[in-house]
Amino acid sequence: MELSSLPKRPFELAELQELNESGRFRAVLPGAVFDLEGSDRKLVPVAVLVTPGEDGRVVGVGYDFETGWNRVTSEAVGDAVRDQVEAAGERLRVWTEETGQRWAEPDGATALVDHVRERSQAE
Repeated sequence: MELSSLPKRPFELAELQELNESGRFRAVLPGAVFDLEGSDRKLVPVAVLVTPGEDGRVVGVGYDFETGWNRVTSEAVGDAVRDQVEAAGERLRVWTEETGQRWAEPDGATALVDHVRERSQAE
């Protein structure tokens, strides 16, 4: 899975749901969801993607304001996919703490909204 195929901003929850239903992935799961006040939009800065096929992988991705999307974890799909997804979610939580992601702070939803607005204006 190429990170360059991901949007240049955090996912919107609706986008993840579309990906999950598209058949391109076995599963697409949000790791964190932020409601945008005054809107029905929800932003997702971390997610676990399970790719299909014999060479399927459980991939945890996290969004950083400075560098964009990061592959935090990636491992071949095994027999216990649910356990692998939970482990990827935990690794994403640790990554968020270790890297001091701005969106995870108490005013993170505001920072996330501001960042998305800035990105939208730049495009």
